[in-house]
Order: sequence, then structure tokens, then C-alpha cells
Amino acid sequence: MSIAFLVYPAEDKPGRRKNKSFDWTTNAGAYMVIDVLRRSGRDVKFCSPESAKEHDIVLVSLTSTFDVYNFIRAVGRKKSWRKRDFTVVVGGFGLQNVVPLRHYIDYAVFGRAENIITDLVSAIEQKRDFEHESVLNMADGIRPVKVAQPKELYPYKLDTQPRAYKEREVGCPRKCFFCHYSFARKHIKGHSGQFYGAMDWGPIKEVLFDRLLEDSDRKSKTRTALDGFSERLRFAFNKRISNEEIVETLNRASREWESSCVWLTVYHIGSYPTETDEDRAEFAAILSKVEAKKQIYMHVHVSPFRPSPLTPSAYLPANIDFDWRRFQSKTILKKDNLNAFFLPSMESPFSLLQSLLVERATEETDEIIEKICFSKKLGRMKAGQKLAALQRNFDLTPYTREYSLEEKLPTWYVEGHIPQETVRKMAAKLKESLGLADGNRR
Repeated sequence: MSIAFLVYPAEDKPGRRKNKSFDWTTNAGAYMVIDVLRRSGRDVKFCSPESAKEHDIVLVSLTSTFDVYNFIRAVGRKKSWRKRDFTVVVGGFGLQNVVPLRHYIDYAVFGRAENIITDLVSAIEQKRDFEHESVLNMADGIRPVKVAQPKELYPYKLDTQPRAYKEREVGCPRKCFFCHYSFARKHIKGHSGQFYGAMDWGPIKEVLFDRLLEDSDRKSKTRTALDGFSERLRFAFNKRISNEEIVETLNRASREWESSCVWLTVYHIGSYPTETDEDRAEFAAILSKVEAKKQIYMHVHVSPFRPSPLTPSAYLPANIDFDWRRFQSKTILKKDNLNAFFLPSMESPFSLLQSLLVERATEETDEIIEKICFSKKLGRMKAGQKLAALQRNFDLTPYTREYSLEEKLPTWYVEGHIPQETVRKMAAKLKESLGLADGNRR
């Protein structure tokens, strides 16, 4: 049987990377699957949406919820996909809700696929049934699934471009209540026994000063995540970084960093439920207490809060009315030896809505997603205009509203490595911390 990974046509727009194969990106999950299949003696090719019909099995990698739109745009209007005689298998971190994809796929693999894929492909080749707790056969409809977890780090180097890749860590030991990755992937320690993901502020005291970037001419630059403008919001979402610790860490960085100045990129989550102007102002007030001995330049990037599936945040509302782009390039605080300002690019509310539509999709969502994918008129609009047009023509409250703890979520059928009942108890704690309605019901 012929097996191929789907890749999309080259983009003609200026500045876009041409994507005729995976060679331009390190898609580790897809390369693991390719490596496993090739080690089993199977050849894996690449195909376009048009040439997919020349193969027996077509594999699709979704790295984010935005890839759902890329996939539907690529295949949604093609008869060869609606009435296909090849088998489509989809997986990847962007597979959080199978509902928007149900017309175009045959199997959905939730979680890590390297330990499942050869058995699934063998079953397809032999035209026999395949059952696994992490795999949905769309012919049987949607049933409960559990996200597959790796038992160990992937042992082989992957021949990716621009450089080879070897897995060092899976998941995250911290359980920030907004983090889909942390709840979807069980943590497996790397060979060093330390976490090498996006730097958290807590361990920055060890990481920042004992394990700086190896390239000496870049030692002035690093990045970390605070994920909340106020201590109240950070603690509510289990990101337990105190205001005092922020001041202490910046003071120490200014004293002990080898270079003449410190360039620090800080990632925040904004538009949390119950977030106020006072919460946002608290960050500048805390920075004003820093007494830096050398110049600190702080770039701040803000992503709007997402109530991600599998997390305690899945029950919370989302805000598509607050546009963080109005803060682009604006100064947060400028004082002696500390200059903090927002980065010149921020995510739009329309981009947030796109994620919400996938993560909270039901069968009724098809019309909206198809409008986004195929409406030429909508496609010519700017992001704000697109959002306004959708608000005029569709009821978007199902995708932005708060869910009670007793309600069935749109992704009710997916369970991560933490049982749903445990996540629900965490959600109750979160709602109580935020002062939301049913937070005291556990």
C-alpha cells in the first residue's frame, strides 16, 4: 500500500515560506510517525490535496487549531476527499476536537501516535477493524477517547531541517490551569532531570544564571513567561509567581548578568475572566519598584486567554471584545535602567475566535467555519472587520460563554492523563478564586 503525508501547495503571498514538504520546519510529531513507519519497512511519501487519490493511506498532521482551517481550505471543496477511496488518518497537537474534521477523515489519533501508527496502518492494509482507546474510527461515530501518552522519550534522532532533532522532554511538571499542553501530555523528565520547556519565572533563578545560552555573544537575551499582569490572576491560575519574586529576580539579573545590559522577552496572557484595568496596571507598578544596576530592556507579548479543552479553564468564558493590538509598541514603564514596552505585534480577537470555534465546535459550527474558509468577501476583510461580520450574522455566544461545572463540554469525549473529575475539581477551585458563579460547588 502507498502511504503519504499531506502537505499543502506553495503559498504565492510575499514573505510566506513555501511548503511543499516538511523540510522547512521541525514538525517533530510528524517526523516521529514517518521514522516509525520507515523503520517498519514502509515507504512514506508526500502528497498534495490533488495527488492524495494516488495513495491508499493519507496522513495529516495538525500542529495547532489553525491547521484545522488550513486543512479544510485545502480539501473541503474537493470531491476526491468527500467521496474518497483512500483512508485519511489525522493526528497532532492541533487535534483537540474532531467535530470540524468529521467529513474529511476516517481515523483520528488523539495524543502521541508513534506507538500506535504501525498497528493502525496494518489494520487498514488488511481491511480489518482497529480498536484503541486513543483512536476514533469515524465510521463508528464519536465515543470517549483517552489521549495517548508516550512511555518514554523518543529514542532516535529525527532527520529534520534545518537541523536534526532529539526529544529531551515531554509535557510540563507544572499544572498552570490554562495550559493545554500541561494537561494533554504527561510529564517525562529529560536526561538531565530538568524541564527545558518555555521558562517559568520560578526556576529562572537557577536557569537564568547557571544555564545561560551557550553562545556567549547572546548571553544578554532570554525569555520567560509570567502569564498574568497581577498576582491575583497568576495565583488563581496556579502560576504562583509573586510580585516580590519578580522584583527580586530582575534586581539580581541586573547585578549578575555578564553582559552590559539585559534583553528580556516576557509572555503574558491577557483578558482573563474578571481581569480589570487595575490588574493590568499592577504590572507597571511592580516594575517601578525594580532597582536595576544595569539597563534592562523588557519586551512584553500578550496572548488573549483561551479556555482550552482538557484544562480547568475549559469551563470559563473568553473575551473577544478586548483588542490587545491597541497596545502594540506602547511603553509600559520607562525609568532609570528599565525600559518595558509591548511588542509591535499582538494577536487579534478574530484569531482568538478561530481557536474557540474549533475547540468548542458542534455540528452547528460547520457553517461558520466554512464561511471563514471559503468566503471570498470575508477573506478580503481585515481581522476586525471579519469579527464584526461574523458577529452580525451568527450567534457566537456558544463559543465565548462560561460553562457551569455540571454541563457537558463540547469536548466531553476527550480525557487527558488527568481524569475529567479531577479537572472539574480544579475548575471549581479556579472559579472560586476568580469569584465566578458556581465556583463554590465541588
